[in-house]
Amino acid sequence: MQMQTRFMARFMEGDFAVQDILREAVSLSLTEPPSQQCPRRVVNGRFRGWMWMEEVHPGLVGSASDLTSVSEAIIAQPIDRCIMISLLLKGGNGRFRPDGGDVIPSPTERAQLLGIGEARQCSRHLMVGEHGVRAGVMILPAFLEAGPDVLSQCDMETLQGLMEPDFHAMSLRRCEVMLHLSRALAEAPYCGSLGALFRESAVLQLMFRTLQLVRQDGHRRSALGTRCYDAVLQAQSILDASFTSPPGTIELARRVGINRNALQTGFKALFGTTVFAYVRERRLEMARIMIDDHGLGAAEAAYKVGFASPSAFSAAYRRKFGHAPVFRNRSNKP
Repeated sequence: MQMQTRFMARFMEGDFAVQDILREAVSLSLTEPPSQQCPRRVVNGRFRGWMWMEEVHPGLVGSASDLTSVSEAIIAQPIDRCIMISLLLKGGNGRFRPDGGDVIPSPTERAQLLGIGEARQCSRHLMVGEHGVRAGVMILPAFLEAGPDVLSQCDMETLQGLMEPDFHAMSLRRCEVMLHLSRALAEAPYCGSLGALFRESAVLQLMFRTLQLVRQDGHRRSALGTRCYDAVLQAQSILDASFTSPPGTIELARRVGINRNALQTGFKALFGTTVFAYVRERRLEMARIMIDDHGLGAAEAAYKVGFASPSAFSAAYRRKFGHAPVFRNRSNKP
């Protein structure tokens, strides 16, 4: 306590260089008890694994979990007025159904947004052994009271629209930034006060990125039409689930119920690329994992992901990642 008092006195007097502040902070840290890890709760009953749920700001709740269902279960409960953002990173998340509504799909690696404008009974049906890793954000009405201190007028209007009476559900397009943030929340790389700051920041970023996608996708949905927009997102889900053996564009268009030209036009409008280029980009990402995590050589990785020419593979790899296809220990990079 005396050290903290001396620290604050010198700080208020302006008698500090940056290095002095850091040294005093180190001294304080060394006298404090060890920091706690992310407040996860181990689950061992109907489900096994862990979960984390924390109000990082009044009315803003972050969560993450890695759970396996021990037995078949139907969980039914009322959900009060709120907005829920859920991103399934791996596995399954059961069949979620609002009372009187249809089952809401849970696509992997794409955010699912639910706007519950009034209290509603909902249920989730999970099968034996169903395993899922997910991260999420819940926005309660109290958060909107923060007003301009946290939210722009545009963000406020988007949230208020999602909280209007009725039930709103939408699947957003795949977003690498949201995936990165969600994986980081699940991995919990920091502890103590640094961990708390990180979790608050990540949850806020997930919320703001979601609101940005909602507005962007709203414009694109209007331009393409709801039927074409939904079909293109379904096509993306099919491709994401079948990178090793993707369907041709004609077959893909048939499966989502639109013609090939509409599929290509919609895909370009939503993702800025063609179906072929989208699959090729994912194949290059697969090759990077093969090289960095599994030690494959460039020629072997090229063949595994479908490139007949090692030189063409090397050129495409360099354009995407900025370096030749050689092993790089990314965990040791600054």
